[in-house]
Amino acid sequence: MDGQLPGRDPQGEDWKIGVDIGGTFMDFCALEAKSGRIASLKVLTTPDDPGAELRTGLDLLAEREGLDAAAVSRFVHGTTVGINTIIQRKGARLAMFTNAGFEDVIELARLRMPDMYSLFCHRPDPLMPRDMIFGLPLRMRADGSRSDAPEGAVAEAVAQARAAGAEGVIVSLLHAWRDPAQEDAGREEIEALAPDLFVFTSSEVWPVIREYERSSTAILNGYVHPRVAGYLEALEARLTAQGVPARAMLTKSNGGVMTAGEGRRDCVSMLLSGTAPGVIGAAWLARQAGESRLLTLDIGGTSADFALIIDGEVQFGSDELVGEFPLHIPSVSVSSIGIGGGSIASVDEHGGLRVGPESAGSGARPGRHGRGGTRPPAPDGRGGWGGQGRRGGVPLFSGGGLRARSGSGRRSG
Repeated sequence: MDGQLPGRDPQGEDWKIGVDIGGTFMDFCALEAKSGRIASLKVLTTPDDPGAELRTGLDLLAEREGLDAAAVSRFVHGTTVGINTIIQRKGARLAMFTNAGFEDVIELARLRMPDMYSLFCHRPDPLMPRDMIFGLPLRMRADGSRSDAPEGAVAEAVAQARAAGAEGVIVSLLHAWRDPAQEDAGREEIEALAPDLFVFTSSEVWPVIREYERSSTAILNGYVHPRVAGYLEALEARLTAQGVPARAMLTKSNGGVMTAGEGRRDCVSMLLSGTAPGVIGAAWLARQAGESRLLTLDIGGTSADFALIIDGEVQFGSDELVGEFPLHIPSVSVSSIGIGGGSIASVDEHGGLRVGPESAGSGARPGRHGRGGTRPPAPDGRGGWGGQGRRGGVPLFSGGGLRARSGSGRRSG
């Protein structure tokens, strides 16, 4: 499970590679085990061809550092594909099948406002609208007895979901945390009726006693599934094509790892795949520096992530915010908001400035970088008034593949 190739001498000439992909860049860190030499690299992502940036990075490491792809014994990967999908609300259109009379569980939630003391606070729109939730006349009772749905009820719900444009179905029924039989039967019937729809049950995703927490976690899992699964399939295919023998491992929200194959189904466990390892690394660095209490800030192209280091240790918990939504599974305590270095700036209908949650990623940037498009990210404005970062009198982009154009941030569109 650790992704280490069996039989390889850890002191031999092999490479261990860590890769982090965000909405804008893919970062590589490669360790040559024998010499202890470390090489790092940053390349732009390719949204239209997921995984192509992996090939580019490995080729550059081979060219510049002498990396032998066949000698890669470990490949560990962190990604923000899942969390960015939620923040930008670009996930799958889902339907949910639940018990008749419980269709409003997601809408009601826990009846708490995010900030009870703010007069301007509002609850976020759910990822699944109310008209995509369908009640089935069936019940699992507290004593274990059950009444199943009449013949044709599931078929009718499937037909309605498909007519509404559903790409996948979440099945979340009462007491399924204790006995998943009804959910499993429902999944099998849906898969037989509509093999083109993917199906998740709440009991397979997060089998906990509370209906809202269990259902909302399953929704998060299904919402990101198509993007995450497609990305991971492309990742594994690229590694195979490059001749990398090591099994692709994914970092998890709780700081552990799992295989890419597991990640295609257990998507919710890797929502913080790209952010949790950064907090763990920051805690290690803080200890080396003799610091015990820190606030970490990780700004990517799409999001900004915050975490606390207390007594030199990473904090763990549940209900961490992923964009506007709580993540109920145990994870590294890190909160993310939809404002990053590539977040698109716009003016709303009232004339107010808005930044994010949509990000330009590595794509069109009409201002400072001349990459086309008409919707500028917020940093383009900073460049327009001469705020381009410099180090030692030299522009930070100097010598890189992404060059800034002086003054062009003042005009876009």
